[in-house]
Amino acid sequence: MIRYGAISAILAFSIDRLSKWWFIDVYELPLKGTVEILPIFDVVMVWNRGVSFSFLSATTDFGRWALVVLNLVIVAILIYWLRSAKNTWVSGAIGIVIGGAFGNIYDRIKFGAVADFFQFHWENWYFAVFNVADSFIFVGAVLLILNSTLGTDAKAKEED
Repeated sequence: MIRYGAISAILAFSIDRLSKWWFIDVYELPLKGTVEILPIFDVVMVWNRGVSFSFLSATTDFGRWALVVLNLVIVAILIYWLRSAKNTWVSGAIGIVIGGAFGNIYDRIKFGAVADFFQFHWENWYFAVFNVADSFIFVGAVLLILNSTLGTDAKAKEED
């Protein structure tokens, strides 16, 4: 199962890096500001110095490296969990969370902040700006929750 998780992590990390490279270096989003894609969806360059929704914003180098260490500890826990995964869904879900986390860790180390650029909005209501790594983390977490409530882990609990 470790192999499935590792492959998922590498794919998630690679897709995230590719998207950030394209938006920052090829499309030059930092120079363009906000670009409307749909009436409810824009791409906009935001450098997030915190974690989700800019919570725990790290404005100093100490804060930046503290978040890197915190993220690495979380990844280490996920890798430990991956070692005990019993099916491909769980190992793949853990893998994409790990890959997404490494994508954001890479940004924080290289740039000092995480590159975010997708934003949904409705009239004057703007939702958090996010990136591909955040999407992988979210999808992986949802898959893990579904597995624990509806999947093989839930069935194993019922049998006990």
